[in-house]
Amino acid sequence: MKRKPSELVANRNKELLLLIESIRGDHPFWGYRRVWATIRFIHNLQVNQKRIYRLMRLHGLTIRRHERIRAIRTPRPKPISTRPNQTWGIDMTKVSTNSGYAYLVIVMDWYTKKIVGHHIGNRCLAADWLCALDVALNKMFPFGVRDMEGERLKLVSDNGCQPTSQVFMKSCHILGIEQIFTSYNNPKGNADTERMIRTIKEELIWVNQVG
Repeated sequence: MKRKPSELVANRNKELLLLIESIRGDHPFWGYRRVWATIRFIHNLQVNQKRIYRLMRLHGLTIRRHERIRAIRTPRPKPISTRPNQTWGIDMTKVSTNSGYAYLVIVMDWYTKKIVGHHIGNRCLAADWLCALDVALNKMFPFGVRDMEGERLKLVSDNGCQPTSQVFMKSCHILGIEQIFTSYNNPKGNADTERMIRTIKEELIWVNQVG
């Protein structure tokens, strides 16, 4: 016979479950690993992965295989930049070359509309995103990332596997960068960065492609 959790543990689990439900409401396709990474590195709570998985499974919040879930448009106001190095956007696109696809990751300052960092590789890994972010940080913050006017640097991205990976989220946490994820099915969430990628394709890539 299993022993019932103490009242203190039950209350902690209740608070944690409310946080899990809030995260899953914003990100309905996330499994327990991404939920755990968000709680650990965004909310700064020391919690075990097994505990998150246990609570999610117990309350039917895990993602079932072959389960079809339709994303609902959940518009969320995007951050408004009032100065440089306040809000950056990061995104990736692939480009067809003679030797296969190349993957371009850019980091753009939303205030100046300037590309502050980029990386090109033949794979689309979280490490490639970190390389682009590293270039931007070394260029714009040569002495290290610091709070500016009491506000952390914000980094806006979609919900892809690279920016939501544990290694990427942990790196942002260590660097003091606040990650902001766009809501599902909301094309305006990272529109500034996506528009820059479109400009790069229209004015630099497509006009130079042969055939």
